[in-house]
Amino acid sequence: MIELLHHLLNLDWRRRGGTVRELEIDGSRVWFVEFQPRPLAPPTLRRSLKGRVSSATRPPTAVLLHGLGDSSASFYSLIPQLRRLYRVIVPDLPGHGRSRPPAGQKFLPFPRLVEVTEKFVAQVAGRGAYLAGNSMGGWIAVKVAARRPDLVRAMALLNPGGPALRAEDWVDLARILMAEERGAPDEWMNRVFHKAPLAVRLFKKDFHRIMRGPPVSQLVTSLQAEDFLSEAEIARVRCPATLVWGERDRFLPDGCRAFYLKKLKGVRYEPVPDCGHCPQLECPSRTAEILLELPTQTVKSRRSLALGGGRVTVAPRARGGLDPVARAPRD
Repeated sequence: MIELLHHLLNLDWRRRGGTVRELEIDGSRVWFVEFQPRPLAPPTLRRSLKGRVSSATRPPTAVLLHGLGDSSASFYSLIPQLRRLYRVIVPDLPGHGRSRPPAGQKFLPFPRLVEVTEKFVAQVAGRGAYLAGNSMGGWIAVKVAARRPDLVRAMALLNPGGPALRAEDWVDLARILMAEERGAPDEWMNRVFHKAPLAVRLFKKDFHRIMRGPPVSQLVTSLQAEDFLSEAEIARVRCPATLVWGERDRFLPDGCRAFYLKKLKGVRYEPVPDCGHCPQLECPSRTAEILLELPTQTVKSRRSLALGGGRVTVAPRARGGLDPVARAPRD
């Protein structure tokens, strides 16, 4: 069933003007869709971006990175809005969706997945891109930003994983991913989503089967301590960053959010209420709005960092319900 969904989505994206492509990178076949921007951005965006993005300049590129066991399909609802401003690139990471690891391999270890993603971004956006990543995709985005600052203009991290927390913080997550009992698909869905979209509910058994397959299960069991994000590594990130957090996330350890708020210099915090682990699926309009603001925030963030600012910046609309952890200054 999930293969049928991917096929129908492929046809629809072609109908909407998307160009389907493949790249071979280190033996992996990376499938992706490229969308050119619409002719004009909305008036409010044209005013706010005056002097930075115009019809005479090359449009900025946004690369959207999905999470573990997911695919480019999770960003489907965002693309019409993002095309107002960006050239949009949505890949399936090797071992996910329609992308494949090298012949003879069932999965890519996490370090190689990061390397392939880095080389992919370099090929599709050599001048740099705005990265948006959900869950593992956010974790990979941070790794790429730390390794190749020239490739990442700014990034939006949507409930990202990856911090080097205590081992016991990850035990419950591993249990959910590897569970085989009868009620496991329902528990997985209840932990990931606040209110799961209908399409997700219809395919919940397929998604759970994917989570237990080699590209996911073997990747998880192959993780090493050095694959997680350390304080030293995240300190090398120089690009502006926005942390988008679905506040009803019951999938990731809450230590992930605290880590990014405390350790990622100058991070802008955008909490999304009544939303779970995948803001792009549950709250696509709000998520797209945040991503459309990245170019204007980039200039402001760099100016703030140049002046020595290193505290969490909170979107004004979110201040009323801000979690206390977001008010804390960085260590």
